[in-house]
Amino acid sequence: MENLDNKNVIGLALGSGAAFGLAHIGVLHVLEREKIPIGIVSGASIGALIAAMWGIGLSAREIESISEELKRKLNIMRLLDFTFPISGILAGKRLKRFLRTILGDRTFDDLKIPVKIIVYDLANREIIAIDKGRLLDAVYKSVAIPGIFQPIMEEGRMIVDGGILDPVPVDVLFKSGAKKVIAVNVLPGPKNIYERNMALKEFAKEEKNVLRQGSLDEKICVYLTRFFRKIFTPNIFDVIMTSMQAMEYSIAEISCCKADVSLHPVLSDATSTDFHLVKQFVKTGEEETLRHIDKIRALKT
Repeated sequence: MENLDNKNVIGLALGSGAAFGLAHIGVLHVLEREKIPIGIVSGASIGALIAAMWGIGLSAREIESISEELKRKLNIMRLLDFTFPISGILAGKRLKRFLRTILGDRTFDDLKIPVKIIVYDLANREIIAIDKGRLLDAVYKSVAIPGIFQPIMEEGRMIVDGGILDPVPVDVLFKSGAKKVIAVNVLPGPKNIYERNMALKEFAKEEKNVLRQGSLDEKICVYLTRFFRKIFTPNIFDVIMTSMQAMEYSIAEISCCKADVSLHPVLSDATSTDFHLVKQFVKTGEEETLRHIDKIRALKT
């Protein structure tokens, strides 16, 4: 549907990162305000969903409003449909219904901006860029985190999360005709991990102070928090996501080196399952984009 030849097309690569990907919305807020003419968007995992939403014409504000629905943890739990864990612990049917409420039956032909959605074929070890068919199907394939969601089996392929081998899909934009690229890597790096660990240590000190000096109610609250933390941390989601993101971060940084502008908006004291921290993630995305706004504006010339 797109013809990007002989144009000064700016591409935007939105990376994977589960809840960290909500920072993409903040990036979009600034790009819209600055009227940066994005001609094509690529996305992997959560980046694929946000790319598709933006591509069908939803504004950053509208995408943020939809994301606000996940602020309540109960709403997130409703998306989890556990199944007998042969190839994944979640069947994914509820997630697909949720995606349908956003994307409906729109196809790539309905897009206002061309979008490339990245998936990975485990069976053939191949990165695939989808740009045809129903958006719902493509996005669902790209968010199918291996080990958590059952992979999609079709025509000899085993399709899973596109972030596995292409967490920030820059190459596909250049191959599609983009002349300049903005890459957004929302995955936490070593510095972010260090900051988070320091924050956790400070939190542990605060808990100790409560146990020494707090009221009975406050002490009970701390004991209960520690009890449930010990039971549920780390859980299988934490183990899978942390393992994947440690690998993906290095790959993402290599891809970002190829881009004209690389953004790294990360909320250090958050985790990949903190979907309720919408405002904080969005603010982080806005602040990081504004730090690089002069470079981004220069891409228009």
